[in-house]
Amino acid sequence: MATGQRFHIDRDGHSVTVQVSGGHGTVEILVDGKVVAYRRELGRETAVLDAELPDDPPRPFRILIAPVAGVGEPPLCLMERDHTRYLLPLTPQPPRPDRPALRGLGLGLGPIGVVRVLRRRIRRIRRMHRVPGRRH
Repeated sequence: MATGQRFHIDRDGHSVTVQVSGGHGTVEILVDGKVVAYRRELGRETAVLDAELPDDPPRPFRILIAPVAGVGEPPLCLMERDHTRYLLPLTPQPPRPDRPALRGLGLGLGPIGVVRVLRRRIRRIRRMHRVPGRRH
């Protein structure tokens, strides 16, 4: 999720996380790290997603995601269970394991990697600007 919001709460021994991502607003609800509900797009109205806590018997809950007026404002996220609503706080996104932490020049590369990237780009520019019939 490049751009998105993450909401998290711990309730009754379970970790509940709601991830809203991207331009169209794909939503995932995770309970104890496992996806239990998913929605492709969020509209301009309040979105309602139903899920269950994995107890015996399973306990249903509902997540409400309401857009907030204002450009760039994160939506309001609530968990409703047993006629009680809990506000899920916005939490920072964890670093993605498939991407190294940004370092060096902000390219996610060390100094050697930066040199490699620059060499590749110079070669690419030279290839694009070759004059036919001239040896390089």
